[in-house]
Amino acid sequence: MENEILSVGIDIGTTTTQLIFSKLYIQNTVSTFLIPEVKITKKELIYKSNIYFTPLLPDDKIDLVKVKAILSLEYNKASINKKDISTGAIIITGETARKENAEEVLSSLSEFAGDFVIATAGPDLEGILAGFGAGASETSKSLTAKILNFDVGGGTTNAAMFWEEEAIDAYALNIGGRLVKFDEGGAITYISSKIQWLLPKLNINLKIGIKPKFEDLKKLTDFFAKIFFQLTNDVLLDECAEKLFINHRNKPIKTDFISFSGGVAEFIYNNICIDNFEDVICFGDIGPLLGCSIRKIYKTNNIILLNPIEKIRATVIGAGIHSIKLSGSTVMFDSNVLPIKNIPIIKLFSETENLNNMYEIVTEKIKPFEGLAIALAFKGPKSPSYVQIKTMAEDITKALSFYDYPIIIIVENDFAKALGLAIKNILKASKAVICLDNIKALNGDYIDIGNPLAGVVPVVVKTLIFKN
Repeated sequence: MENEILSVGIDIGTTTTQLIFSKLYIQNTVSTFLIPEVKITKKELIYKSNIYFTPLLPDDKIDLVKVKAILSLEYNKASINKKDISTGAIIITGETARKENAEEVLSSLSEFAGDFVIATAGPDLEGILAGFGAGASETSKSLTAKILNFDVGGGTTNAAMFWEEEAIDAYALNIGGRLVKFDEGGAITYISSKIQWLLPKLNINLKIGIKPKFEDLKKLTDFFAKIFFQLTNDVLLDECAEKLFINHRNKPIKTDFISFSGGVAEFIYNNICIDNFEDVICFGDIGPLLGCSIRKIYKTNNIILLNPIEKIRATVIGAGIHSIKLSGSTVMFDSNVLPIKNIPIIKLFSETENLNNMYEIVTEKIKPFEGLAIALAFKGPKSPSYVQIKTMAEDITKALSFYDYPIIIIVENDFAKALGLAIKNILKASKAVICLDNIKALNGDYIDIGNPLAGVVPVVVKTLIFKN
């Protein structure tokens, strides 16, 4: 039997705001006599909104009233009832995520969310979702190659590398098309604080109120383009380039193919040539010139770029279609405590797992989270024995004996139901228990767990980062 759920993706970016609606189809993919294996079997995009400039207030905060008006208009145009939304993501991306009221906006937009729409602004997750939306994940499998996708927006670039459909690296850079903006006369009205330090280093004369030289603008966009080229060709970056990374830099993994998405990508893949100042200011920012600089450096070096499935809509499509995962079918949960959101994950082991010392490890790891609901995560053995499961259950319940929240366990291997039942037997219904498998998580992640669907539960593992 096939189950159908409605998903929304809402992206409030540095430059644009947009949303999409999609249908996800869930079905047991094995026969009745085998252990159920419920998967998302089909994803169908059913509505794309118009693309709006993100409304900002004079003090550079997000204009919540206008954002709500945009979303209400698009829900009405799509004939979608807010109550029918089951899953999806609201994300504030790029420089917009750093606005003073970003968290307040996400909280206020809950009226547009179903019971299980996540809100996140983590730059690494943005890159991964954009890579999914751009098609880099699928392409990595079809070409059996490592695909690096750069999603170049207004304020930031979010990158993710995929191998066999999985993201193996993600990072972000303070590079974007609206880091410098102009009025109709060509005078600079805005320079992002994230690059003001860079201008004297490059001997570039850009100041608010002046009409810049085309050569100075091109020197800046050529520098940004050079960074992309160096990242895709394993070239050592200079100190200025290193300082443009957000939170952390990339892993040293060789790239096979490159693609670009985001608003700037619209100018990377077309043949529009911007070679004078008048061409630049008609767009109001450096985005088109940045696109031309990127296109030129790859073309000059005879490197062919892969065409993405989506460009400017990649992030929002990734958010609405690819943000959700399903747990395994052999899981244990108390549905009366679902859905739950924003539970911090504690990864018990970094590499080697010492299951014989779990009590001490859990006791030590939960200390910084006193008074908070948490989720314990570890890989676990592939085929644990009864004794191993019993020992794990005893150690976990003993370490959490004074814990006042549901016990939430996330394991990678397929033994969640057995472990959950063992914990439940020890607790004798004194606490709710949620034990899920086939889910990977890391320290610093948060988890949302939704209401059960066809015997499994929808899960989103995310990172909530609003400021550097």
